[in-house]
Amino acid sequence: MDELGKRLQSFRLENGLSKRATAQRLGVSTPSIIRWEEGISEPNDYNRFKIDQLLVGLEAPARPPVRGAIIQLSLFPERIPSTLAKT
Repeated sequence: MDELGKRLQSFRLENGLSKRATAQRLGVSTPSIIRWEEGISEPNDYNRFKIDQLLVGLEAPARPPVRGAIIQLSLFPERIPSTLAKT
């Protein structure tokens, strides 16, 4: 199971969500959730984005966006340039 699959499964279990309910929230099929959690396959970039939004949106308190701010998604944190990582 990859890191994202582990995070998704932990989130789902901590929030009492079934695989079907999680799939509906993400707009994907239940077998997709099963494959991602078991590490059989990985979500494409768009589905990674939706998963990240689900995880971040419900784990972190809502903050209003800052006008003109650059928003870094945590899809690929290892690719953040060091100049942007210092915030």
